[in-house]
Amino acid sequence: MEPEFSRPLSLDRIGAHQMTQTVEATPDERAALAKRFDLQELTQLSAKLAVRRVRGGKYVSVSGRVSAAAVQNCVISLEPVPAQVESDFALVLGPIDSAPERGEIDITGEDDELEPWPEEGLDLGEIAAQYFSLALDPYPRAEGAAVPEDYIATEEEESVDSATTEESDKPNPFARLAGLAKKG
Repeated sequence: MEPEFSRPLSLDRIGAHQMTQTVEATPDERAALAKRFDLQELTQLSAKLAVRRVRGGKYVSVSGRVSAAAVQNCVISLEPVPAQVESDFALVLGPIDSAPERGEIDITGEDDELEPWPEEGLDLGEIAAQYFSLALDPYPRAEGAAVPEDYIATEEEESVDSATTEESDKPNPFARLAGLAKKG
C-alpha cells in the first residue's frame, strides 16, 4: 500500500553531516491523511527534519518537529474539536538484521527507537504522518461535552456488578500471589 504522504529519501544521499529537510503535505495528501486518521479535516501538516548517519554510518538518525492543524471528532458528541499539533521526535533506523529479534526487549535505554529501515530508503512523509498521529489527542472532547447521566452507573449498579464478579466460579488469579505475599 502506497503511503498517502510520501517523501522518499535515498539512503545513498545521507551522510555523516546533518541534512535538513522540510516536508509539507498537499491538499490531496491532507485529505487522504484525514481519512486515514479519522479526522474531520487536516488543514496543515508539515515537518522540519534533521537526517544524518550515526555510529560509523551503520544507522540513520531522524529527528524533527511535526506541525499540524486539524479538526477531530469529540468522543462524546462528535462535534468538531480543533487541534494544534507541535511535536518533537527522534528515532534511529538501522539495517533489518540489526533490529531486535521477536521477544527481545532492550532495557538499557541506549537506543531511542531503533527501527529497521526499508531497503528502498526512508520515507520522510510517512515518518512525519506517523509522529503526527501519535501526537493527536486520542480522546478529544468538545468544550462542555459530558457523558449523559443515564449512561453513568449508579453506586447500586456498580455494587451489583462487583457482587456478580465476586460470585463467579472462576478463581481469582491473584489469590495465590496474595498468599505468597503474606508468607514472605
